[in-house]
Amino acid sequence: MSGFELAIVSLLAATVAGVLARVLFLHARVARRTRELEIELARRRDVETELDAAYRDLQRRFAARTHALEARNEELTRLRFALETANRRLRHLVGVDALTGIANRRHFDRALEREVRRARRDAQPLSLVFLDLDEFKLFNDSYGHTRGDEVLRKVAQTLDETFRRGGDLVARYGGEEFAVVLPGVDGRRAGLYAERLRRRIWRLAIPYNASQLTDRVTISGGVATIYPPVSAGPDDLLFAADKALYRAKCLGRNRIASAEVQSEEEKRLAVSG
Repeated sequence: MSGFELAIVSLLAATVAGVLARVLFLHARVARRTRELEIELARRRDVETELDAAYRDLQRRFAARTHALEARNEELTRLRFALETANRRLRHLVGVDALTGIANRRHFDRALEREVRRARRDAQPLSLVFLDLDEFKLFNDSYGHTRGDEVLRKVAQTLDETFRRGGDLVARYGGEEFAVVLPGVDGRRAGLYAERLRRRIWRLAIPYNASQLTDRVTISGGVATIYPPVSAGPDDLLFAADKALYRAKCLGRNRIASAEVQSEEEKRLAVSG
């Protein structure tokens, strides 16, 4: 082999060696990069696994919190309903006479003021029946307060059964005194209603042998009515009904009487005249 040929072979060998070296270098870089990518992929998988676990834990916590809030809301709803029910019962009890179960004086006063304002606004008549049991102090002295309370309850029940319209209000004014508010009822009809009540109490035939008047419990009543245009107020209506009740007592009890309602200005004019 000539020197030229040896040179060519040497050159080819050097070239091949260079190429092999380059290939090996590239292969090493690819292998290193591949390992780096595999490591990075493994890290990402670990992070995704941690994120997935954290997400599931967050979902569990959210579901538990939501369930707790729903339970709390349900409890608050139950408590609110119980409170509203208790308040309604309390308002009812505040306005109810403990002995008879009908409206008490507090409820009556408020209702009368409200109905007087309504009568003025709607230009409608408003009647008031004021009544009490005849010689009731003597009844209590003769039969005892327990028996007297039974009679008061019986009279209140009869009142409640007699006046059943939606707007009617039956109340125990105090002691043996009762009152009935009759919106939209004129004096004539109010007198008829009161007389019907008096007869029903008479027909109860509650024994009262100690009475100097009759053999049973009786009532006397006074009726007063305001008409539009209304100038009189609740006190004027009460005063007139009480005046009519006094007149029924003076006429012998066990009867119904009526009286005209006068405003304070009309009373002053009557006195000065």
